[in-house]
Amino acid sequence: MKDHLLRQIIDAMPHVTDLEELADHVAELVIGAFGADVCFVYLLDEDQRHISLIGATPPYSIHRGKIRLAVGDGISGWVAQSKIPLIVPDKWADSRYRYMPELEGENFNFLISVPMMRPGEVVVGVLNVHWRELPSESESILVDLQYVANLFAGNVEMAALVEKLARRESQLEKFAADTIDAAELERKRIARDIHDGLGQLLHSALYHLDAAMYPESMNASRIEITAAKDLVVSAISEVKETISRLRPGILDDLGLMAGLASLCNSIKNPEVDVELPEVFDAILSSAAEITIYRITQEALANIIKHSGATWASLKIWLDYELRILHAIISDDGAGFDVDDVNNGHGIQGMRERVELIGASLEVFSRANHGTKIHLKVPFSLNQ
Repeated sequence: MKDHLLRQIIDAMPHVTDLEELADHVAELVIGAFGADVCFVYLLDEDQRHISLIGATPPYSIHRGKIRLAVGDGISGWVAQSKIPLIVPDKWADSRYRYMPELEGENFNFLISVPMMRPGEVVVGVLNVHWRELPSESESILVDLQYVANLFAGNVEMAALVEKLARRESQLEKFAADTIDAAELERKRIARDIHDGLGQLLHSALYHLDAAMYPESMNASRIEITAAKDLVVSAISEVKETISRLRPGILDDLGLMAGLASLCNSIKNPEVDVELPEVFDAILSSAAEITIYRITQEALANIIKHSGATWASLKIWLDYELRILHAIISDDGAGFDVDDVNNGHGIQGMRERVELIGASLEVFSRANHGTKIHLKVPFSLNQ
């Protein structure tokens, strides 16, 4: 066991909280202790389906965040999936190996790949160590590397969590600021609508009623009153339209489930299959109902605008044990890159919106394989 290496790693842990800095530091310690040529550190993503390069020895550290593999793909992905450490004497002879030009695998033939696991055999990431030539005592090195990887796992996971929380806090702060700005703009829009629309209609109606009080004839009075009535009807319509922008009127008229069914039935290309609970006894806040309706509305709009789908569906069910409402909107369309925040689908805005009601949103999509949006919303029941 490389006691000196372990002491260096242990000493570094409390002082390095930046995830990439920590990964780079351990990578350099590893190659120094084991006489290796290069070391790569991969982290299992939040979706548990990919691993991403978060640290490496120079000059490869410039590729942090740019290399990503599916779990099960390549040697690193295989190790993440199987949780089995691997000695690879010749990478090129191993069918699992995936060549990545940026990492110049042609320069390093021998590889030891070990999973980073915290207690409970939970995989956090993968540690890959490369040599140009076969090192002596490779089996002993494997044992030592696995120990180092497991020691490193908890701190990597903690640093990743801190980074995630900081990122989430920053997103929420931005969303809160954007929400305040949007609310102010909405107030100004409503005030303008009332002044330009409702206000003008009521002023005109008042003018006609004044004229009806001193008519030249009964027929003239009738004409003025009819005109005033028409203006009041228009004013009522304006009020309803303004209110519907704040809360869809269909939720008050029909309720959430019937409102969603009506929304889906209004779409003809593609037709939307709808599966709703036969009994809906979940109690949701008004904000939650509006969010579910608006997210579904936006997801369906995306399907129409972007996907070219021939099929779409909305499925809602209630998990009474966890008291979670599940809503899944799926399609068989073109799909898109979920990680691209500029894809025009408004996914980040959806996530931020659902977080405000204590809900969560997962998006699964890839090119030519359709899209699935999974919304989870807490609910309560009558006691």
